[in-house]
Amino acid sequence: MNKSFPSTAETVVNTTNEPPSSESWPVRPGVFPELLNAVEAAQYLRLDQTGIHTPATAVRTLKFWRDRGELRATKYARHVWFRRSELDRFLSAKTET
Repeated sequence: MNKSFPSTAETVVNTTNEPPSSESWPVRPGVFPELLNAVEAAQYLRLDQTGIHTPATAVRTLKFWRDRGELRATKYARHVWFRRSELDRFLSAKTET
């Protein structure tokens, strides 16, 4: 089979600031619970609205902040959870003074 790839002039650029459809974000909760999974935590921090993150890259970003000790998580039942109060503390620490 002969596959043809678009030339540079034909390349489509995503200008909608939305993640690719193969890794789309779930519906944003109207009210966030006290205990959030990694994707919900990323949405709480509005990483879904930056236009540069997919759910997978946002989870890696949260892991980066955890590994640096800037963001604490709760681990139980083989899952990583984030308390909303911890996310608020993290945002306060990141807020410019």
